[in-house]
Amino acid sequence: MTHIGALPQLPLVDEFYRRLTFRKRRATQSLILSILLWYVFQVGTLYLGWTVEQWQWVFTTASFPALSPGLVFAIISHVPPPNVTHLLGNVAFLWLFAGESEQHMGGIEVLWVFVAAALVAVTVSSAVTGQSTLGASGGALAFVGFYGAHLSLAHREGLELDTSDYGPVQYEALRAYWQGAVLLFPLGFGIYLLGQSVGFFPAGNADVIGHLVGLVLGAGYAVGRKWLQ
Repeated sequence: MTHIGALPQLPLVDEFYRRLTFRKRRATQSLILSILLWYVFQVGTLYLGWTVEQWQWVFTTASFPALSPGLVFAIISHVPPPNVTHLLGNVAFLWLFAGESEQHMGGIEVLWVFVAAALVAVTVSSAVTGQSTLGASGGALAFVGFYGAHLSLAHREGLELDTSDYGPVQYEALRAYWQGAVLLFPLGFGIYLLGQSVGFFPAGNADVIGHLVGLVLGAGYAVGRKWLQ
Protein backbone atom coordinates (compact mmCIF):
# COMPACT_ATOMS: atom_id res chain seq x y z
CA MET A 1 0.00 0.00 0.00
CA THR A 2 1.33 3.41 -0.92
CA HIS A 3 0.50 6.56 1.01
CA ILE A 4 -0.03 9.71 -1.02
CA GLY A 5 -0.34 13.32 -0.02
CA ALA A 6 -3.58 15.25 -0.06
CA LEU A 7 -4.97 15.82 -3.53
CA PRO A 8 -5.28 19.41 -4.76
CA GLN A 9 -8.54 20.97 -3.67
CA LEU A 10 -10.92 21.30 -6.58
CA PRO A 11 -12.07 24.87 -5.77
CA LEU A 12 -8.49 26.12 -6.05
CA VAL A 13 -7.89 24.24 -9.31
CA ASP A 14 -11.19 25.44 -10.74
CA GLU A 15 -10.52 29.05 -9.77
CA PHE A 16 -7.06 29.03 -11.34
CA TYR A 17 -8.42 27.45 -14.52
CA ARG A 18 -11.21 30.03 -14.67
CA ARG A 19 -8.71 32.87 -14.45
CA LEU A 20 -6.31 31.25 -16.90
CA THR A 21 -9.03 30.85 -19.53
CA PHE A 22 -10.60 34.28 -18.89
CA ARG A 23 -13.95 32.75 -17.91
CA LYS A 24 -16.28 35.65 -17.04
CA ARG A 25 -13.40 37.94 -17.99
CA ARG A 26 -14.12 38.61 -21.66
CA ALA A 27 -13.52 42.36 -21.50
CA THR A 28 -10.13 41.76 -19.89
CA GLN A 29 -9.35 39.14 -22.50
CA SER A 30 -10.26 41.59 -25.27
CA LEU A 31 -8.02 44.26 -23.77
CA ILE A 32 -5.04 41.94 -23.52
CA LEU A 33 -5.50 40.51 -27.01
CA SER A 34 -5.82 44.02 -28.46
CA ILE A 35 -2.60 45.11 -26.75
CA LEU A 36 -0.71 42.02 -27.93
CA LEU A 37 -1.95 42.33 -31.53
CA TRP A 38 -1.12 46.03 -31.53
CA TYR A 39 2.36 45.16 -30.31
CA VAL A 40 2.80 42.82 -33.28
CA PHE A 41 1.89 45.75 -35.52
CA GLN A 42 4.35 47.99 -33.66
CA VAL A 43 7.15 45.49 -34.19
CA GLY A 44 6.16 45.15 -37.84
CA THR A 45 6.64 48.86 -38.45
CA LEU A 46 10.28 48.48 -37.43
CA TYR A 47 10.77 46.32 -40.52
CA LEU A 48 8.84 48.69 -42.77
CA GLY A 49 11.47 51.39 -42.55
CA TRP A 50 9.60 53.81 -40.30
CA THR A 51 11.73 56.65 -38.98
CA VAL A 52 11.99 57.36 -35.28
CA GLU A 53 9.83 60.46 -35.76
CA GLN A 54 7.09 58.48 -37.53
CA TRP A 55 7.15 55.78 -34.88
CA GLN A 56 6.89 58.28 -32.04
CA TRP A 57 4.13 60.24 -33.81
CA VAL A 58 1.92 57.14 -34.04
CA PHE A 59 2.79 55.29 -30.81
CA THR A 60 3.81 57.91 -28.22
CA THR A 61 2.75 61.30 -26.89
CA ALA A 62 5.85 62.97 -28.38
CA SER A 63 3.69 65.53 -30.23
CA PHE A 64 2.00 66.80 -27.06
CA PRO A 65 0.25 69.27 -26.93
CA ALA A 66 -0.14 69.10 -30.74
CA LEU A 67 -2.62 66.46 -31.89
CA SER A 68 -1.34 63.15 -33.24
CA PRO A 69 -2.46 59.50 -33.32
CA GLY A 70 0.03 58.80 -30.55
CA LEU A 71 -1.99 60.80 -28.04
CA VAL A 72 -4.59 58.01 -28.28
CA PHE A 73 -2.61 54.95 -29.33
CA ALA A 74 0.01 55.50 -26.64
CA ILE A 75 -2.32 53.78 -24.16
CA ILE A 76 -1.96 50.41 -25.90
CA SER A 77 1.60 50.85 -27.21
CA HIS A 78 4.75 49.57 -25.54
CA VAL A 79 8.52 49.77 -25.78
CA PRO A 80 9.76 47.67 -28.73
CA PRO A 81 12.00 44.58 -28.36
CA PRO A 82 14.29 43.53 -26.85
CA ASN A 83 12.72 45.22 -23.80
CA VAL A 84 9.45 43.30 -23.39
CA THR A 85 9.17 43.62 -19.60
CA HIS A 86 7.07 46.76 -20.08
CA LEU A 87 4.52 44.83 -22.11
CA LEU A 88 4.53 41.69 -19.97
CA GLY A 89 4.19 43.65 -16.74
CA ASN A 90 1.11 45.50 -17.96
CA VAL A 91 -0.44 42.31 -19.32
CA ALA A 92 0.11 40.64 -15.95
CA PHE A 93 -1.53 43.52 -14.06
CA LEU A 94 -4.49 43.46 -16.41
CA TRP A 95 -4.83 39.68 -16.18
CA LEU A 96 -4.84 39.78 -12.38
CA PHE A 97 -6.55 43.02 -11.42
CA ALA A 98 -8.72 43.89 -14.42
CA GLY A 99 -9.89 40.29 -14.44
CA GLU A 100 -10.81 40.47 -10.75
CA SER A 101 -12.39 43.91 -11.18
CA GLU A 102 -14.52 42.56 -14.02
CA GLN A 103 -16.30 40.35 -11.48
CA HIS A 104 -17.67 43.58 -9.99
CA MET A 105 -18.11 45.61 -13.20
CA GLY A 106 -19.85 45.21 -16.53
CA GLY A 107 -17.66 44.41 -19.52
CA ILE A 108 -18.25 47.81 -21.12
CA GLU A 109 -17.42 49.49 -17.82
CA VAL A 110 -14.07 47.69 -17.71
CA LEU A 111 -13.22 48.94 -21.20
CA TRP A 112 -14.13 52.57 -20.64
CA VAL A 113 -12.44 52.68 -17.23
CA PHE A 114 -9.24 51.43 -18.85
CA VAL A 115 -9.43 53.89 -21.75
CA ALA A 116 -10.35 56.88 -19.57
CA ALA A 117 -7.72 56.20 -16.90
CA ALA A 118 -4.99 55.45 -19.44
CA LEU A 119 -5.72 58.57 -21.49
CA VAL A 120 -5.71 60.81 -18.42
CA ALA A 121 -2.50 59.18 -17.16
CA VAL A 122 -0.49 59.69 -20.37
CA THR A 123 -1.86 63.22 -20.85
CA VAL A 124 -1.09 64.35 -17.30
CA SER A 125 2.34 62.73 -17.44
CA SER A 126 3.23 64.49 -20.69
CA ALA A 127 1.91 67.81 -19.40
CA VAL A 128 3.77 67.60 -16.07
CA THR A 129 7.09 66.16 -17.22
CA GLY A 130 7.23 67.55 -20.76
CA GLN A 131 8.39 64.13 -21.96
CA SER A 132 6.75 61.64 -24.30
CA THR A 133 5.32 58.46 -22.86
CA LEU A 134 3.53 55.29 -23.89
CA GLY A 135 2.10 52.21 -22.28
CA ALA A 136 -1.03 50.72 -20.72
CA SER A 137 0.31 51.18 -17.20
CA GLY A 138 -2.08 53.97 -16.25
CA GLY A 139 -5.09 51.92 -17.27
CA ALA A 140 -3.75 48.70 -15.74
CA LEU A 141 -2.93 50.33 -12.41
CA ALA A 142 -6.39 51.90 -12.30
CA PHE A 143 -7.72 48.39 -11.73
CA VAL A 144 -5.16 47.81 -8.98
CA GLY A 145 -6.46 50.89 -7.18
CA PHE A 146 -10.08 50.11 -7.95
CA TYR A 147 -10.08 46.51 -6.78
CA GLY A 148 -8.38 47.16 -3.45
CA ALA A 149 -10.62 50.13 -2.68
CA HIS A 150 -13.76 48.35 -3.89
CA LEU A 151 -13.16 45.33 -1.66
CA SER A 152 -12.56 47.57 1.33
CA LEU A 153 -15.66 49.68 0.74
CA ALA A 154 -18.26 47.32 -0.70
CA HIS A 155 -17.25 43.84 0.45
CA ARG A 156 -15.59 44.38 3.80
CA GLU A 157 -17.96 42.01 5.57
CA GLY A 158 -17.13 39.21 3.12
CA LEU A 159 -13.36 39.42 3.42
CA GLU A 160 -11.66 36.41 4.95
CA LEU A 161 -8.39 37.60 6.41
CA ASP A 162 -8.12 35.21 9.34
CA THR A 163 -6.29 32.01 8.40
CA SER A 164 -5.94 30.59 11.91
CA ASP A 165 -8.64 27.96 11.36
CA TYR A 166 -7.17 26.68 8.10
CA GLY A 167 -4.13 24.77 6.97
CA PRO A 168 -1.55 26.71 4.91
CA VAL A 169 -2.58 25.14 1.59
CA GLN A 170 -6.34 25.04 2.05
CA TYR A 171 -8.42 26.94 -0.47
CA GLU A 172 -9.91 29.23 2.19
CA ALA A 173 -6.48 30.11 3.57
CA LEU A 174 -5.03 30.82 0.13
CA ARG A 175 -8.01 33.02 -0.70
CA ALA A 176 -7.52 34.91 2.56
CA TYR A 177 -3.83 35.43 1.74
CA TRP A 178 -4.84 36.72 -1.69
CA GLN A 179 -7.41 39.13 -0.29
CA GLY A 180 -4.89 40.45 2.22
CA ALA A 181 -2.34 40.99 -0.53
CA VAL A 182 -4.92 42.71 -2.74
CA LEU A 183 -5.75 45.16 0.04
CA LEU A 184 -2.14 45.92 0.90
CA PHE A 185 -0.62 45.98 -2.58
CA PRO A 186 -2.16 49.29 -3.80
CA LEU A 187 -1.02 51.04 -0.62
CA GLY A 188 2.48 49.57 -0.77
CA PHE A 189 2.84 50.18 -4.48
CA GLY A 190 1.58 53.75 -4.08
CA ILE A 191 4.23 54.42 -1.42
CA TYR A 192 6.85 52.93 -3.72
CA LEU A 193 5.74 55.20 -6.58
CA LEU A 194 5.89 58.24 -4.31
CA GLY A 195 9.40 57.18 -3.34
CA GLN A 196 10.33 56.96 -7.01
CA SER A 197 8.87 60.42 -7.68
CA VAL A 198 11.17 62.02 -5.10
CA GLY A 199 14.20 59.96 -6.06
CA PHE A 200 14.18 57.69 -3.01
CA PHE A 201 13.83 54.63 -5.25
CA PRO A 202 15.33 54.30 -8.74
CA ALA A 203 12.75 54.98 -11.46
CA GLY A 204 14.74 54.27 -14.62
CA ASN A 205 12.54 54.98 -17.64
CA ALA A 206 9.31 54.29 -15.77
CA ASP A 207 6.52 56.84 -16.14
CA VAL A 208 6.07 57.42 -12.41
CA ILE A 209 3.55 60.24 -12.81
CA GLY A 210 1.41 58.17 -15.16
CA HIS A 211 1.53 55.22 -12.77
CA LEU A 212 0.47 57.35 -9.81
CA VAL A 213 -2.34 58.98 -11.77
CA GLY A 214 -3.73 55.61 -12.86
CA LEU A 215 -3.58 54.16 -9.33
CA VAL A 216 -5.30 57.19 -7.80
CA LEU A 217 -7.95 57.36 -10.52
CA GLY A 218 -8.89 53.71 -10.00
CA ALA A 219 -9.20 54.08 -6.23
CA GLY A 220 -11.10 57.34 -6.66
CA TYR A 221 -13.49 55.72 -9.08
CA ALA A 222 -14.24 52.96 -6.56
CA VAL A 223 -15.00 55.58 -3.89
CA GLY A 224 -17.22 57.60 -6.24
CA ARG A 225 -18.98 54.50 -7.47
CA LYS A 226 -19.77 53.41 -3.92
CA TRP A 227 -20.96 56.88 -2.96
CA LEU A 228 -23.37 57.09 -5.91
CA GLN A 229 -24.97 53.70 -5.22
